[in-house]
Amino acid sequence: MWLTIYKTINLDNKVALITGSSDGIGAATALLFSSLGAKVAIVGRDQSKLDKVAAECESKSPHHYKPVVIKADFIRDEDVVRTFEETISVYKTLDILVNNCGLSSKKGFGEPEALADYDRVQQINVRSAVRLTELAAPHLKETKGAIVNVSSVAGVRPNARGWSYCMSKAALDMFTKCMAGKLAPHVRVNTVSPGGTRTNFFSAHPDPDAFLSMVAQSVPLKRIGEPIDIANLIAFLASDAARNMTGSIVLSDTGMLVADPYAK
Repeated sequence: MWLTIYKTINLDNKVALITGSSDGIGAATALLFSSLGAKVAIVGRDQSKLDKVAAECESKSPHHYKPVVIKADFIRDEDVVRTFEETISVYKTLDILVNNCGLSSKKGFGEPEALADYDRVQQINVRSAVRLTELAAPHLKETKGAIVNVSSVAGVRPNARGWSYCMSKAALDMFTKCMAGKLAPHVRVNTVSPGGTRTNFFSAHPDPDAFLSMVAQSVPLKRIGEPIDIANLIAFLASDAARNMTGSIVLSDTGMLVADPYAK
């Protein structure tokens, strides 16, 4: 399953830092990268989840590489810096940075504490990616590496309730484009923009399964994305198979943006 479409993709012995990798898209990416021979550093806030992912990564690795496991909360700048320093301390180099860490907004515009929530969303969804990119760039230039930012269809599809989340993803998309120009020709920078994907992102919803089923019926492909769908695309963009791509915002949204609002 993991290697079906990757006969031409080689991540063997590449070093990858993958944020937000204790579950969901980040965990699927860490598992896929490990199965393709990469050495990974995984990051998240839940130690038990991280330990589980680390064990699965080691079992899937053809070399039985043990991931570097970093418990961190990117609401704190010092945790962002520590994450990078611990990765480099162990591996001494870096080939791939996957900025996947993110969270949703909870406060509607004008609600009490909406601005505090906005600051929290921007810190984790945007500033952490900016800071890690700043730290990683010199190492990635040496290895001719790649950055993949995980954004969202929300970056181009407005949602008034999720206004600060939408803004954060639009900012991340533009950051990708700016850095693609800045870091070329040494480092490629691309974005993956998922649509509805079956992760814990929707766990706060009263009935996540019913909500995701409703979303599936509203999109042309009539399905919800799975974390591996996004991980597949991240692996492609991180590899030399995508050597001709930089500054791209690649959708994997089950057709959400082309859905016909008048279709019955």
